[in-house]
Amino acid sequence: MRLLFLAPRVPWPADTGGKIRTVNILKQMTKFAQIHLACFSFEENDPGHAKELKKLGIAVTLVPAQDPGMIPKAAGIMLNPIPWSVAKYYSKNMERVLKSLHQTHPFDAVHTDHAHMAQYSHCFNNRPCIIDEHNVEYKILERCAEVEKNLLKKIIYATQADKMKNFETRQIRMCSRYLAVSDDDLRLLDELAGTQKKGRGHVIPNGVDVDFFQGSNAPPSGSEDALAFTGSLDWLPNDDAVVFFCREVLPLIWQQNTSVKFYIVGKNPSATVKKLAQKDPRIVVTGRVDDVRTYIQRAKVFVVPIRVGGGTRLKILEAMSMRKAVVSTTVGAEGIACTRDVDIVLGDTPQAFAQKVIVLLKDQQKRETLGTAARKLVLENYDWRVIGKKLNQIYEDITNARQQ
Repeated sequence: MRLLFLAPRVPWPADTGGKIRTVNILKQMTKFAQIHLACFSFEENDPGHAKELKKLGIAVTLVPAQDPGMIPKAAGIMLNPIPWSVAKYYSKNMERVLKSLHQTHPFDAVHTDHAHMAQYSHCFNNRPCIIDEHNVEYKILERCAEVEKNLLKKIIYATQADKMKNFETRQIRMCSRYLAVSDDDLRLLDELAGTQKKGRGHVIPNGVDVDFFQGSNAPPSGSEDALAFTGSLDWLPNDDAVVFFCREVLPLIWQQNTSVKFYIVGKNPSATVKKLAQKDPRIVVTGRVDDVRTYIQRAKVFVVPIRVGGGTRLKILEAMSMRKAVVSTTVGAEGIACTRDVDIVLGDTPQAFAQKVIVLLKDQQKRETLGTAARKLVLENYDWRVIGKKLNQIYEDITNARQQ
């Protein structure tokens, strides 16, 4: 089976939630198909990153991005009927490259990583096109509009959400199959698809490398009362989460335990996040780190105060795999087949979230019980090897149906 994998960016290094999913999906697909990855190159070291992917047996074609630093004017965002996050990935050069690739290497099917790249599906002579929706994008934009206090930004988010919903509806209805990361996301995509595409959606959840993410749920004796959050901080839901936590939740925790430290682990922290750490040494902003496991292991409690989101949080699966007690908002835990107070603890107001954390900091036995159950959940449902087998079956069904 020959598959073209179409991605918006080079997914290496796998240092964001999206890249982690993409790389692991690629690894699993190489077990049952010949993979050719085509993607934009935004950075000068992308050719070196592509070599790492080639070591996995993946052919790679890079298409230079025309203007990676372009910031559109507000008028352009508002007047363009195509959502900005899609329009910025349109390139005539990419179209030419893809058509040429398909002529010289006829593909059995095309896998589009994120809905944004489905705009190129017309390049492949009616070959089956599968869309992997890491998130239901319009829903994230709607939630951004809900929490945004600046009126102009709120309007922009709302209009972009409408445009994205229209775009996603068109793409879902045109594709052969669509993949969601959770049952919740699949329901939203099924609504967009309508009755004609009923049964063509599948859940391919985010997973975790359970061999890599191992750990003890009991920190070393005498360890600090540490909390941790991991994630790329240039992703709005993560930035919003840590700012919300530092401003509205941490002060409530400190009222009862002044020694609690909060580690914010992830690349590209905003100026706002950096200022939070400058004001209080108990808030530690690490920036990008080579191995997040060090900070996950250090934490007594792993926190996920996400208010804006979609898909599923890889950070939760990684912490669970390391047997950590996790406190999350309901939104943060969406899409994960977890059970409240069995393998995760949920709190949706600053007061409730803070109280859940305080209780767990005091109760090592409770932390260990949650962590053990969380590890079991991950092993049974979110091991990438298990997920890969399901993905293989989907592609076999598609190619077999085409040959009949």
